[in-house]
Amino acid sequence: MKIGRIIIVLILIALVAFIGYRANQNIQAKKREAAKPAPVTIVPVETMAPAHQDIEDKIHSSGNLQADAEMSIFSKVPGKIANNLVKMASVVSPGQVVSIVNRDEVGYDYKPYEVKSDAKGVVARILLNPGAAVNPSSPILNLVDLDTVKVVAAVDEKKIRFIGLGKPASVTLEAFPGETFNARVTNLSPVANPVARTIDVELSIPNPAHRLKPGMYAEVEWVESRRTALVVPLVSIVDRGGQKYVFLAGDGQARMVPVTTGTVVNDVIEILSGLKGDERVITTGAGLLNDKDKITLIERPAARK
Repeated sequence: MKIGRIIIVLILIALVAFIGYRANQNIQAKKREAAKPAPVTIVPVETMAPAHQDIEDKIHSSGNLQADAEMSIFSKVPGKIANNLVKMASVVSPGQVVSIVNRDEVGYDYKPYEVKSDAKGVVARILLNPGAAVNPSSPILNLVDLDTVKVVAAVDEKKIRFIGLGKPASVTLEAFPGETFNARVTNLSPVANPVARTIDVELSIPNPAHRLKPGMYAEVEWVESRRTALVVPLVSIVDRGGQKYVFLAGDGQARMVPVTTGTVVNDVIEILSGLKGDERVITTGAGLLNDKDKITLIERPAARK
C-alpha cells in the first residue's frame, strides 16, 4: 500500500511539474512575441502642391418665369361669338381682328362686330368659343408678351447690397439642361419679407424665339465677388471630430495639419489658413492615414505620346 501511494504521489508531482513547465514555455513564448518589433505599415499615396485659383462668390435664388406683360381682349358690345380668327399660340399685332361678334338684339339689324387687339402679343388662352354669349365685361382671350420674360427671385436681405439695377445674372432652367440664359435686374422691391427675410428682385430675359415659357422654374445666379485663393483637391481634406485636416508628405512620413476651409469649386476647396502654398499635400490615400504614418509615393507612368 505504501509503495502504491508513493507511486501516485510521484505521478502527481511529475504532472504538476509538466504543467508548470508548459505554462512557463507559453509565458516565455508570449514575452518573445511581445519583444518583436511591430510590423510597419507603409501607405501608398499621391501628392500635389496647392494651387492659386480665381474663385467667385455667388448669390443663388430661384423663381418662376412670367410674361413681361399680360392682357385680356374684350368685346365692346354684347352678343355671341360668331368666330375666333386666332388660336392658342397665334402672334397678334395691334389692331388685328381676333374675333367676330354677332349682336342679336331684337328689333335691330347690326353688322357683325369686329373685336380688335389693342396690343402685340401671343395668344395664351381662348376663353370663349363660337356660340358663347359675350359682353363688355367678359374677356374673350388672353395675350402675353413673350419677346421678353421675367423672373422674380427672393434674395436674402444680407446679400441685397450686392445687387443693383442693371446687374447681370445667369439663369438656368430645368427645361433646358446645360444652357445658360443672360438676364439683368430691372426692379427691386422697396420692402422686405419680414418672415423669410428676403427681398424680391425682378430680372428680364430676352426671349426672341419664345422658347422660354411663363411658369417654367428658373435658378438665378449672381457673381458677388471675385478673388484669387489657395486651393487643394477636395479629396485631400479629412474630417476628424469636426476639424478639417490635410496630410503633408515629407521624409517618408505623413504629417497631419489642421486647416480652415472656404468655398468649394467643383473638385477643389479653398484653404483660408493652415497652408503656405509650397507644401506637398497628400491626395490619394489621405483618408487612410494617421499622423506620422509611414508613406511611399506612387509613381505614375508617363503618358505615351
